[in-house]
Amino acid sequence: MKVVGILFLIGILAVGVVGALVYDNLKKTLPDPSISNALGRDQSSTITDRNGKVLTTLYADQNRKDISFNDMPKQLRQAVVATEDKRFYEHAGVDPVGIMRAVGVDIVKGANVQGGSTITQQYIKQAFVGSQKTAKRKLQEAMMAIEMDKRYSKDEILTLYLNTIYFGHGAYGVQSAAQVYFGKDAKDLDLQECATIAAVIKSPGLYSPYLEPQAALQRRNTVLKLMLDQNLITRSEYLTASSSPMKTVGLKTARTKAPYFVEWIKKQAIKQYGESAVYRGGLTIKTTLDYTKQKEAENSIKTVLNRKNDPSASLVSIDPKTGEILALVGGKNFDTQQFDVATQGKRQPGSAFKTFVLAAALEQGISPETVYETNARSFKIGNGVWKVTGSSSGPQTLRTSTVKSINSVFAQLILDIGADKVVDMANRLGIKEAIDPVPAIALGGLTTGVSPLEMASAYGTLANSGTYATPFEILSVTDETGKVIGTNKPLLKKNVVSPVVAYLTTDILKGVLKTGTGTAASIGRAAAGKTGTTQEYRDAWFVGYTPDVSTSVWVGYPASQKAMLDVHGIAVTGGSFPAQIWASYMKAALVNTPKSTFSRPDGLTKIKICTETGLRANPYCPSTKYVYSVGNDTLKVCTIHKKPASPITSGETTSTP
Repeated sequence: MKVVGILFLIGILAVGVVGALVYDNLKKTLPDPSISNALGRDQSSTITDRNGKVLTTLYADQNRKDISFNDMPKQLRQAVVATEDKRFYEHAGVDPVGIMRAVGVDIVKGANVQGGSTITQQYIKQAFVGSQKTAKRKLQEAMMAIEMDKRYSKDEILTLYLNTIYFGHGAYGVQSAAQVYFGKDAKDLDLQECATIAAVIKSPGLYSPYLEPQAALQRRNTVLKLMLDQNLITRSEYLTASSSPMKTVGLKTARTKAPYFVEWIKKQAIKQYGESAVYRGGLTIKTTLDYTKQKEAENSIKTVLNRKNDPSASLVSIDPKTGEILALVGGKNFDTQQFDVATQGKRQPGSAFKTFVLAAALEQGISPETVYETNARSFKIGNGVWKVTGSSSGPQTLRTSTVKSINSVFAQLILDIGADKVVDMANRLGIKEAIDPVPAIALGGLTTGVSPLEMASAYGTLANSGTYATPFEILSVTDETGKVIGTNKPLLKKNVVSPVVAYLTTDILKGVLKTGTGTAASIGRAAAGKTGTTQEYRDAWFVGYTPDVSTSVWVGYPASQKAMLDVHGIAVTGGSFPAQIWASYMKAALVNTPKSTFSRPDGLTKIKICTETGLRANPYCPSTKYVYSVGNDTLKVCTIHKKPASPITSGETTSTP
């Protein structure tokens, strides 16, 4: 017996020594239970419109958005503690009472049916040691739980737990769970919803309201009964909540709003902040987009081009005073066409480029009342001949020729002022693409083409009285703590063209909507714009603006130069579908914007012209009117009327743009 006793004591001592050595060794190799070292702490980033409307959520592996303890409803916290660890606020990270209770239940049931892990241990398992079922892992979990309980308050541990664990259907943390199941923020959950969230924790597969609605309902009511038994809710609250139907928001397939715009934003954000920050860093990217206007843009395209085989379309809308992009549609259907015409497309602008020729001509002193021959003409260019179509309407002023978009007049115009002057004007207004200074650009014959974004921006400079506003798409970026790490503000470059030239150009372009090629774009308020149609109807444009919004619309086939000769029974011109889309969008986008007019600047020069010849009036011209010019007008004096008419009949009016 003595020998046995000695051996027994030696055995106990050996076990103690070995246990101490194992414990000491484990303690040395345990990870530091600091929050910064936790696994699976990726934070979802969000992209919003200018008013905070979420356009999409970005995440790499886990859809999670941390919220504070105070944004977790008290009844949600109570429901979780009552269900998962009712002695949470009493034990020191590991609950011996809970372990003994679990062992007892397991012995009675003859199986491992009762868990003994505390909330702290469950968090440690998720964040540090994993779920491998070994004695070593369980011992590490317990040791780290005790250490964590020393470092953090109970409320801090509960917050970490509820922001970390998985709730099913891709949702990590209670905020994502609240959105997935109820379509609301966690702070807005009611009692029965709080109980449902808590019920899912035990098994997101078995108790999902979407997968197992009956089991989820029973489990929710079990949670409510536990809360009642622990005096956390009243009997009246219990009866009301437990008898409530389980109303979920419906399982939705995540669909990005404004998909072309969002893809563009992602590229910009990754370029500036890195892929890890965008997909794992919990950024909030607030954009310039107005989602209400964005929906109107998308709906306008779908409504006008409403048939299966219709061409695609792109629309870009900008605030000309700031450069903020308000709406951007890169194509008719993102699911079938991911190429973004709005920012990436380089398409021929056709006659929409004539606006830059017009502005350059006015700047060089050519009067809007200068008369040109409009018939088809041939021009000798170097060793070749440039044949240009015209009109049979006879001599017309530059103003009228713009409204009617007469090619031969603009061909003559660019030869008069020089193609380099037109390129310079286009670049100053906002066209950033390199342009070869050749006469063909007068009719939109560019080597590379332009994007709808560039066109909306360039026309916006005219809307903004000659001040160029650099287009931009992101207002601010905040990190996961709410700290602002990036902002953008309007970047203006004043007087890239004089307000006088901008105003006269606008005044002429107003006529396009009133009586010219763009009457379908009339919107019942002051607006100016220009149609554009390329050879064989491959591209069709309408670009126009009011004092408040500048918008470009392009219609065509993004992947090819396909002729649009029969769309809804017609050949597509800038004055057809593009003008209709533009008008539909602008009416809706400006519905809450008071009507305004283009402000006439100081510096305009009033001159008297002969209405018969369009030249400066001499004392013998029988009919005259006053018009405005930029001040360096090169208009010649009428030489047709050399003596008084007999009998003398003259009339004099003033044209006020």
